[in-house]
Amino acid sequence: MGTLVQLIGFPVLFLFRFFSKIKIPKSTDTSFRQFPSFITLGSVYIVTGLIVSTNSYMSSVGLLYLPVSTFSLILASQLAFTAFFSYFLNSQKFTPFIINSLFLLTISSALLVVNTDASQSTSNVSRVKYVIGIICTISASAGIGLLLSLVQLILRKVLKNHTVSTVMDLVAYQSLVASCVVLIGLFCKWGVGNFDK
Repeated sequence: MGTLVQLIGFPVLFLFRFFSKIKIPKSTDTSFRQFPSFITLGSVYIVTGLIVSTNSYMSSVGLLYLPVSTFSLILASQLAFTAFFSYFLNSQKFTPFIINSLFLLTISSALLVVNTDASQSTSNVSRVKYVIGIICTISASAGIGLLLSLVQLILRKVLKNHTVSTVMDLVAYQSLVASCVVLIGLFCKWGVGNFDK
């Protein structure tokens, strides 16, 4: 259920898209622009939606087994993963600004660990579940970094369109796919739980 809550707000994007007045300027000649096929768009939405659903599930499991401070510390490493994947997928160079942001992220995360409350102890969580929580949170962090770099690559190489409407469509449809996947998983788990009873 926690995974579904992260994704289920996507219909607001469809409402915004419907009521917004985002238009292509009249002077733009779109006759030579090639639009991706339906199969290409569907593949993009399904693949990114599956990645989003996996990331959301992993972060939900991590938050279930870890204290909030530890979860936040590990999930903050997504900036480093984004820089890493952007270097390989999008040929992004490591500039002083990127190195500075990674340094500040490390310092702020370390300060978060120092200020951890005693109320966030993990005494009621077994060591195995704690390790599972750490692995799932690292996987979610890496998945978010991969998704952001992949979306940039898709917008540049596949969709070849950087308009607000294209980005909103990508986010809305990948969230729709991810929500459907999570709903199917939720009903399967519910069905198996009732079948066992």
